[in-house]
Amino acid sequence: RLVAEGVEERVDDEIAVASIFATALKTAGYDVKIAPDGKSGIEMAKSEPFDLILLDQMLPDISGNEILKRLKTDENLKHVPTALLTNFGHDTSVKEALLAGANDYILKYQITNDDLVAKVKKLLGETQEPF
Repeated sequence: RLVAEGVEERVDDEIAVASIFATALKTAGYDVKIAPDGKSGIEMAKSEPFDLILLDQMLPDISGNEILKRLKTDENLKHVPTALLTNFGHDTSVKEALLAGANDYILKYQITNDDLVAKVKKLLGETQEPF
């Protein structure tokens, strides 16, 4: 469970891609939860404490930027580091996400599994160890 226990959550429209990244993060020692859509991801984030949230931009029901805005206006969630992990790199969406409080905007097609693990470690802080 993220905030208290070092869990990472990923909301993704491409479950196969999410599974590949999730496996890399699990191998690195992180607990990972995947939500199939934005609504489920928001509910999951509100019901469990998370240390980090990774969002896809293109989801079947709600955009990643819209989810980000909702998370950052929630008193219990606004301090949770949140990054977009997506193939959608349109300049307007990137700027919107960063202005809404995203800690990073990571393009899936430009990152290896090892690089993602390194970015997660950085987003969580160097002293935090995975559980």
